[in-house]
Amino acid sequence: MLESFLEGVNYYDFPSLEVAIFSLLLAFTLSSAIALTFHFTFQGVHFPNYFFQAIVLSSIVTSMIIMSVGNNLAVGFGIIGAVAIIRFRTLVSDPRNIIFMFAGISVGITTGVYGYAVSVSGTILFCLVALMLRFSRYAKSENTLFEVLISHENPITFSLQEYLTHTFEINIVSQRKLSDGSFKNEYHLLAKSKISEKDVFNQLTSITGVKELKVVRKKIASQL
Repeated sequence: MLESFLEGVNYYDFPSLEVAIFSLLLAFTLSSAIALTFHFTFQGVHFPNYFFQAIVLSSIVTSMIIMSVGNNLAVGFGIIGAVAIIRFRTLVSDPRNIIFMFAGISVGITTGVYGYAVSVSGTILFCLVALMLRFSRYAKSENTLFEVLISHENPITFSLQEYLTHTFEINIVSQRKLSDGSFKNEYHLLAKSKISEKDVFNQLTSITGVKELKVVRKKIASQL
């Protein structure tokens, strides 16, 4: 029975209960494999649990929609109109995350049109390539960028590197004088090794005359 499912690309205007259940379960299984691959290859600081769930759920919803449309053009336009009403405001800034979400949706599309061989082989290849890239030289670099804001009683004439134990590439972004007579400088610090913003903050607190200090870890384009 499984072989007949994998061979066939028969299209149904209204699939039977068995075909529908098989398509949805296959979409769930394959998208779960994609989501687990995303989890294993993720290299960020905070793992996005809701994004993990979205990868799995998107394939099931997409498969349902594709099976509902079938060969009915009117239904297809109706679904497009309904989706157009919904405004998706979530910003996905990481291109890699977008690809994983699109992979989940693609699984839903292929299972929805009963292209089981394409969905299975495509998922296997996608997961293998994602794992290969995880251990390649194109994986996340060790560079870390920090945005540092310092308010000081006097114009800052010293080098920040004197107070830091790690080696940084330091670039000054802005300098300005505040109304109370103090000075505020903004720096970008690029670390060549792993270090947390807490460590950077603790090291910079040793600067004499600092009135305000803020350290924010930023995302680098090379780490996407």
